[in-house]
Amino acid sequence: RLDVVRLQLPPLRERREDIPQLASRFLVSAARRLGVAAKAISPAALARLQAHAWPGNVRELENLCWRLTV
Repeated sequence: RLDVVRLQLPPLRERREDIPQLASRFLVSAARRLGVAAKAISPAALARLQAHAWPGNVRELENLCWRLTV
């Protein structure tokens, strides 16, 4: 059964302080899977990411990190 434990997490737009850590993890993960060096995000770019509304939530951030790595 998959519906045994329910976790309630606020959307990414309500926890913007998590964005730098999540982005870093997603970039490292993508780089490993693609066999390339991990990318880094500048402080200015992180500020832009934190200002974004994130309608796609965490999956949108993960997909962005994949596109940046490719």
